[in-house]
Amino acid sequence: MTTRPIDRGARTAVVAPGAALFAGLVVAAAVLGPTLPARIAQHFGGDGQPDGYGSPWPFFWVTATVAAAAVAMSLWALRARDRRTAGLVVLVGNLLTGILVVTWVWLAVIAQDPEPTFSGWSTVPALLVGGVAGVVPLVVLRRAAAPIERGSAEPLRVGPDARVAWRGRTGSAVFGVIGVLVLATGCTVAVLLGVRGETGGAVTTAVVAVVAGASTLVLARVEVTVDRRGLRVVSALTRVPLMRVPLERIDTCGWEQVSPGQWGGWGYRVSGRGVAYVARSGPGLVVETTGGSARLVTVDGADRAAAALGTLLAARAT
Repeated sequence: MTTRPIDRGARTAVVAPGAALFAGLVVAAAVLGPTLPARIAQHFGGDGQPDGYGSPWPFFWVTATVAAAAVAMSLWALRARDRRTAGLVVLVGNLLTGILVVTWVWLAVIAQDPEPTFSGWSTVPALLVGGVAGVVPLVVLRRAAAPIERGSAEPLRVGPDARVAWRGRTGSAVFGVIGVLVLATGCTVAVLLGVRGETGGAVTTAVVAVVAGASTLVLARVEVTVDRRGLRVVSALTRVPLMRVPLERIDTCGWEQVSPGQWGGWGYRVSGRGVAYVARSGPGLVVETTGGSARLVTVDGADRAAAALGTLLAARAT
């Protein structure tokens, strides 16, 4: 898979949003910094009144570090082979940077007021700035991405009475780590809330942590099976079925080089094209259903899985 060249205008569109945010933060700090008190309002209650104060500079340096990292990610994205996924990374980086930069500038501005207030609507500009700064590079990088490599596998040459099946395993340790961290963090917070007597908050936190953590853990390792029943993807940890496509509902099958950027990220993805389990970049088995949607799973040996499934489809047609 070869990448397409990016012209100068497109390069500017990828790097400029993050660079503009970083420059805006530096200029705002230079202009507003000398007038800032040692402690400014940094947290506000539901009524918009400040209930937490602190130095503005730790937040500034965190924001500056994130902004610099976002610029570095934009430069890296120009050289990345997988520009769809690179665009997704830049989107997240610039979105976070935009939110942090606008928030810091806004806090610095209202610090000039002896009675600062903060409303929920004040977050809208931060989301808009971050969203625009992230979407522009994403669109440019997706347009400059290489065509998706797709292929079809020749059916296996087997006898009419042969039993054809294929099985593989795939997954990502990252899902397991994230799942454990979510469970541990959520349960710890729930215990602390319970100790403080906040029973309702403790129960809610525990339930959310268990659901979110378990949902991530089931994706850590999966089994992919192709046989006369069709395609099945099952969690190796819990045996919960994640994807099931009966053979009679499969129209065609094949394989393609999968990019997480095609599906909006990693994990269990649902899009207008269909449903996918994406653990990494690389080969993936893809089936087109009779309803017109797709099912995809990234797995080593996707071409062999497609060949086995193609054999079953050919046998069904005879």
